[in-house]
Amino acid sequence: MYWKVQKIGPEQLIKAYGVHILLGVSVIINGVLFLTMPKGNKVSSETKQTIDAFVRDVTMHLLDSSYINCEKNVMELRKELAPNVFAAMARSKMVPGTNSELIGLIRDMSERKQVCAVRVDKVATGDPDNRGMIPVEVQGVFALHSSQDTGESNFRFRYLIGQHAETKAFLIADFQDLSPPPQ
Repeated sequence: MYWKVQKIGPEQLIKAYGVHILLGVSVIINGVLFLTMPKGNKVSSETKQTIDAFVRDVTMHLLDSSYINCEKNVMELRKELAPNVFAAMARSKMVPGTNSELIGLIRDMSERKQVCAVRVDKVATGDPDNRGMIPVEVQGVFALHSSQDTGESNFRFRYLIGQHAETKAFLIADFQDLSPPPQ
């Protein structure tokens, strides 16, 4: 028996097995994509980082009661909070509801030379609910210093974050203050 040796070049291999090679590469790529795909209703790490920064900013705007930053913080809160949340906070006197209340608050803080420091210790982002809202819990400490007052308090807030319908920017859709009572 004699075996005939044929020289097969890459061109002939591509013609004979090209479809099989492409199919194998396609299966491998789709397998990798399937394994790295976010599972179900999970928040991606990039979105978590964006939410973390957003929530820290909102918390800073809520708690920073320095006479220097008060007006800017309230203006930012009007953009970051849903209108119903801002109205509820204004009713509970957490934020000034009108411009005249804001001016009076700034004047009062200026007279007392009130400054504040906020430290966010923990931000825990949950998975979206069936409406697509993302729950986030924030914990930390804020310290207040003025000519009349000095003190430190712990805070714990729970936000429900959605997106603005038109701009797709994050928006606080619900707010709960779970802070321990002052001692």
